[in-house]
Amino acid sequence: MEDRKGKEGSIITITATDEQGRQEEQDYRVIAIYTAGGRQYIALTPDLDTPELEADIYLFRYQEEDGQGTVEEIAEDEEFALAADALQQVQMERNP
Repeated sequence: MEDRKGKEGSIITITATDEQGRQEEQDYRVIAIYTAGGRQYIALTPDLDTPELEADIYLFRYQEEDGQGTVEEIAEDEEFALAADALQQVQMERNP
């Protein structure tokens, strides 16, 4: 999966490629880009008009190179829990 460089609150388009090589694009709103456990993560929602605290949120690993961002699925439950806990901390700091 790939995306254009995004900033919090911006809308980005992610292009996902399935096992058969088909590509599908989906727009997402960036909730947060943050670091946890030495890796960078991005929290996204496809619910472009829903308030952040009510929206469905998807977490991905995130890397940026030469102005191009890439996202990668988090496959391990432990890593996902780490990323989710860190996002919760970010949200608590923003909305005390």
